[in-house]
Amino acid sequence: MIRARGSSWDGASDGTNDVYADVAHLTITDYAADGAIADKNALVTLSKAGVGAYTLAAPTDGTDDGKVLTIISKTAQAHVVTSPVVGFNAKGSSGTLTGGGAKGDTTVLVAIAGNWYVKDKVNVTVA
Repeated sequence: MIRARGSSWDGASDGTNDVYADVAHLTITDYAADGAIADKNALVTLSKAGVGAYTLAAPTDGTDDGKVLTIISKTAQAHVVTSPVVGFNAKGSSGTLTGGGAKGDTTVLVAIAGNWYVKDKVNVTVA
């Protein structure tokens, strides 16, 4: 949400205060080495120089519902993110996201009822 105070949207000031933005902050975490992705409601970047192998825990049913995790590759590598306990889109007992090997490979996940659902993806294979 962006809120303007003391100014109109056309840029004309009413003389009270300047425009300010009231924007919710999004946590950004970079993972430069293999390991577990701990974030559940954040923007995650993968920047390992070689192919990264990451794990992602299942969200907690009820507690994490509605959380959005965006994963973006910052390196031209086919990074792999594995969910060892629950498959993506509630399919199977495990799942894998594999990037296509380009900078900008992206997956957007939404937590619902203890599962990660793929909301959107760019150059990523879901298995």
